[in-house]
Amino acid sequence: MKALRRLLPPPRTALTSQRRCSGTDSDSGEARLEELLKTRFPTASAVRVQDISGGCGSMYEVWVESSDFQGLSRVKQHRLITEALAEQIKDMHGLRISTSVPES
Repeated sequence: MKALRRLLPPPRTALTSQRRCSGTDSDSGEARLEELLKTRFPTASAVRVQDISGGCGSMYEVWVESSDFQGLSRVKQHRLITEALAEQIKDMHGLRISTSVPES
């Protein structure tokens, strides 16, 4: 049993999470990204941003539904999102993007 404990990583604690997160406020990060996307896509029928890094602000998931994506490939739609968030992406570990065109 002792040999197994040495092979396993130490349990995560609140202190460990705080050190890794460096005190970022995820709500303000979500709001900031959402505002940038709403500014870039003013006709969007839906914009949602969620911090999926456990509150660290290092990884986000964004959903944007906009008529601006009409006729564009999924790659081009996602490129528009990454261009809108280019400065913020530099400080992120990752970004998960979902886009869609509103149904008529």
